[in-house]
Amino acid sequence: MLTTVDEVLDFIKDNDVKFIRLSFCDLLGRQKNISVMPDELPRAFEHGIPFDAHAISGFNDITKSDLLLVPDPTTLSVLPWRPQQGRVVRFYGSFQS
Repeated sequence: MLTTVDEVLDFIKDNDVKFIRLSFCDLLGRQKNISVMPDELPRAFEHGIPFDAHAISGFNDITKSDLLLVPDPTTLSVLPWRPQQGRVVRFYGSFQS
């Protein structure tokens, strides 16, 4: 099991990962995804990926809608229904403001 950011970044590089899905649940429990490219992942771990929460169900009434989605490196999973070349992986993320 990969647990550190460095281990995850090495895995991404060594396994031909082409797309990364950062998953989270909205306030109604529905899974949502933000996709990033592998070269964006180091910044995502360090600073998060910015997004506007007004576009997500349940976040309509918040006053500060600019949030960051920060991936959890321990949640890495390879999506098995994708091809071996150009793999897609998923992380679950948490919100920060």
